[in-house]
Amino acid sequence: MKLKLRHCLLAFIALPAFGQKSNFHFVSSKAQQININKGTIFVNGNRAFLLSNGAEFLDSRRNKLIENGGNVFLLLEVNRSADVKDLIIFSVNNSQVDSIANVVSSDIRDYDHDQNMEVGGAYNVAPYPSPDSVYYVPYIYYEINKGRVTLDEAYNEKVNKKKYGVWLKEMIVDGKYKVIPKPKHG
Repeated sequence: MKLKLRHCLLAFIALPAFGQKSNFHFVSSKAQQININKGTIFVNGNRAFLLSNGAEFLDSRRNKLIENGGNVFLLLEVNRSADVKDLIIFSVNNSQVDSIANVVSSDIRDYDHDQNMEVGGAYNVAPYPSPDSVYYVPYIYYEINKGRVTLDEAYNEKVNKKKYGVWLKEMIVDGKYKVIPKPKHG
């Protein structure tokens, strides 16, 4: 009896893992049927975008369809590596899908209280080996405003100055993070 009870309990605990969806869909106010199946986006039944390298979109609470200023934006989470997730921002227009930005996966909300939604953040990297320096890993946020997705320059500057004491617009040099003196936080 104990063995059967353990098997039932194990099956009950594992059941959600077996029931994960690989298909999900959205409907825009323009009546566009947007279906996501693994690494492919379909709009009104036609394949509109395919992720490269066999990658797949994740079934995530961060996947959203946002309509702003008459435009439709689709935000979908994808694994960048085993422990890093990104959000890819797509523009959906007349059954066409274009990837317009790739950001750190984060909640989509008004971070800087300017009445516009932002998404982004900074990647986690290993600490710099010297105690008096750090890697400058920029916080990068995009803002959805007036039907456009743009870098939120003001918020990026504010959050990076708070974290690092400096705002470096060039951000990354030669594909590597810059090393800066460790900021002195009061």
